[in-house]
Amino acid sequence: MAGLMDELIMTLNDELQIYKDLIPISDTKSGVIISNNVAELERITEKEQIIAENLGRLEKKRERIMADIRTVLSKRNSELKLDELIGLMEKQPESQKQLIAVRKELKETIGRLKMLNDRNQKLITESLSISEYQLNMIRSAKSYIGNNYTRSAGQFNMACAGAFDARQ
Repeated sequence: MAGLMDELIMTLNDELQIYKDLIPISDTKSGVIISNNVAELERITEKEQIIAENLGRLEKKRERIMADIRTVLSKRNSELKLDELIGLMEKQPESQKQLIAVRKELKETIGRLKMLNDRNQKLITESLSISEYQLNMIRSAKSYIGNNYTRSAGQFNMACAGAFDARQ
């Protein structure tokens, strides 16, 4: 059981490190969204995809370890949560202490990432709304003909089309 606990703690710490590495990436992503740098946003998204794949592999490994621990504890039909496992580790205080620490840090880090991702989602939604507004403004300006009965009646002045700056 001690070997499984060590492997679980190591896997959780690996997951924690990846989540910590995502924080500056998500923070940078906010600036990229605000500056409307699509090429950089694509690069960041590709990087996040690779990180997500690594997290997926670690998550499967963690699930396998937890399944092995359930087998050792004869809890085959029930799902074993980390909080429950911590409670069962009273006879191994060092492992229990490490699990408590990594769980706490994971919760804090994931909470920070969730906040950053929510902010980025709002920024993207606002950016799309602004773009849609601009497109509607251009469409309506192009469709306006007016009462011009002079020779230049078929010409349209697009000076007002660029009046809205998305970065404001």
